[in-house]
Amino acid sequence: MRHWGVLGVAGILAVAVGFPSSARAAMGGTIVQRTESAHYRLELDIGYAETMYTAAEAAKTHPTSGEIMVTGRMTGPMPGMAGMSAGTGAGNAMAMDWRHLELHVIDKNTGTAVEYAAVRITVTNTATGKRVAVPITQMYGLAEGFPDWHYGNNVLMPPAAYIIACEVNDEQVAFHVTVPAAAM
Repeated sequence: MRHWGVLGVAGILAVAVGFPSSARAAMGGTIVQRTESAHYRLELDIGYAETMYTAAEAAKTHPTSGEIMVTGRMTGPMPGMAGMSAGTGAGNAMAMDWRHLELHVIDKNTGTAVEYAAVRITVTNTATGKRVAVPITQMYGLAEGFPDWHYGNNVLMPPAAYIIACEVNDEQVAFHVTVPAAAM
């Protein structure tokens, strides 16, 4: 279960609906924001692109990391495949712009992850105005199991400022994040 305590100097918990939370860049370059809506505690995590598996693929290949998809399918390049290796060039720069965006939805009354919610996520680049609807996949981390249930996908997010609009069962929140050039 995720800890919902004080974020400390690096971040502030936003508790009002419609007010953006304050981001912090956690160790390893992961961007984390938290806020609340009327019925949910919400955490947005943006990190390195993840490999995502169906339960059948995971049973067959026995991966040691990644995400298990319950619904939906993975978007973006497969981490560790051609174009995702270290090096120079436009191909590697574009591959490095793929991020894993996940929205954790926790029921305020029970403190448990909300499964099978109606979730929509839209990512808007504030400089260009380009909007992308994230293809929602319901998943959980291979190592963490069901308590890590979340929604999202791999998303192309080059360094820029973004507004991430989220709707969970008709409750809306927005996160304001900046993906720095060297954060990941």
